[in-house]
Amino acid sequence: MPKVPRRSRKRFIFPLIVLLCVILVTVYVGEGEDGPLHAFQSLVVDIVSPIGAGFTKIFVPIRDGFTNLTRLPSLARENMELREENAKLRRERLEAKDLERELEELKELVKWSEGRPEFESLAAHVIGLSPSNWQRLLILDAGSSGGVKKYMAVVTEEGMVGRVISVGSISSLVQLITDSSSSVGARDQRSGELGIVEGRNERVLRFTPMQEEADVEVGDVVETSGLGGTCPSGIAIGKVAKVNRGAHGILRWAEVEPYVDFSKLDNVLVIIVPEPESVILKKTE
Repeated sequence: MPKVPRRSRKRFIFPLIVLLCVILVTVYVGEGEDGPLHAFQSLVVDIVSPIGAGFTKIFVPIRDGFTNLTRLPSLARENMELREENAKLRRERLEAKDLERELEELKELVKWSEGRPEFESLAAHVIGLSPSNWQRLLILDAGSSGGVKKYMAVVTEEGMVGRVISVGSISSLVQLITDSSSSVGARDQRSGELGIVEGRNERVLRFTPMQEEADVEVGDVVETSGLGGTCPSGIAIGKVAKVNRGAHGILRWAEVEPYVDFSKLDNVLVIIVPEPESVILKKTE
């Protein structure tokens, strides 16, 4: 029997497969849901699905790992950019808060200055603090070019800060009232008792009245008296926190809590007019 050439067999197999597929599709479409082809399809799906799920669990993480490895350089760069952006936003937020706080301080200083028209003042910014434990000093960005002179009083809207003790052309050195070398003529606002407020290199000041029988009570407001010629009168210093009395009720001294928070000084006013008497006297010498 003559053999059918292999090429001829291939030529008959392909149309036969196509015809078989057409018949199967026709039967599949025509039969009901309970037909043999539908049942066979369900069986194949039940067999293949777990296998496919297993392959997915195994190979998808491997695929994702390779994908992440290829993206590592770009992810690192994006992470660095995000960190820099976050740092920039934090800086801008802090700067905005600082500007807002400084603006409020300046508004309060302007309000205080407008309420005291007898004082001509110059706004100045604190640019340095003394690191010494034995002195309480600060440096301002205002000097003789702005009209600042030695012994001029320095204040905030809260009260007395200190006095200028050294002046340069564009900066000046201020001795705080908390410095142990500082003494300011003072007065009890309620009773009018006069005395001296002295610094102690501490937060608390000491008020020593001129009269031993002085009428000073806890809660009294202490202000500058203007005596001594270096500070104008009527500038708030602080509030009496403690009264120390000796025998027979004699008043020795009183502790005064300053109104100014010296740890948070940023903006201050230098009182230009009226000038301290010591400056006026020096001119006439």
